[in-house]
Amino acid sequence: MKDLESSLNDITEENYPDLSRQITKMHWKDIDDELERQAGLYSWYHGLMALCKSKVRKVEADMEIFESMLRNDEYTRRLEEGQKITEKIMESYVKSRPEYKEMLDSKRVFETKYDLLKGLVTSLTHKKDTLIQMSSNARAEKNIYNS
Repeated sequence: MKDLESSLNDITEENYPDLSRQITKMHWKDIDDELERQAGLYSWYHGLMALCKSKVRKVEADMEIFESMLRNDEYTRRLEEGQKITEKIMESYVKSRPEYKEMLDSKRVFETKYDLLKGLVTSLTHKKDTLIQMSSNARAEKNIYNS
C-alpha cells in the first residue's frame, strides 16, 4: 500500500468515479471478507481526508502570511511616496500577485480533493450499513432453511 501523501496525489476528479466504484463494490458471497476489510478502508480514506484538510489549512495560513507581508511592504512604500492608500487598492495589489494566485489554486485543488474524499468516506459508511444488513439477511435465510 502507498503512503498517505502519494495516495492523496492520486485523488483526482478524473479517477474519482472508478475509485468510488472500486471501494464501494460489494460481493454478496463474500460478505464476511467485505466486513473485515471495511474498517481498514474507512480508516484509510478518513486519514486521507484528514491529511487533505490539514493541507487546506496550511495553504490558508501561508496565504494569510503572504498577504500580510505584501500589505505591509506596499503600505510602507505607498506611505513613503505619499500615495493614497485604501483597502480596495491593497486588496487589489495582493490578489494581482502571481504567487497569491498559485496559492489560491493550490487551496482549490486541496478543497476539491477534500470534498471527493468526504464523498468516499460517506459512501464507505453506507457500504458498512449495507453489509451489516446483507449479513443479517443471510443469517436469517440460513435459519429459515435450518428450521
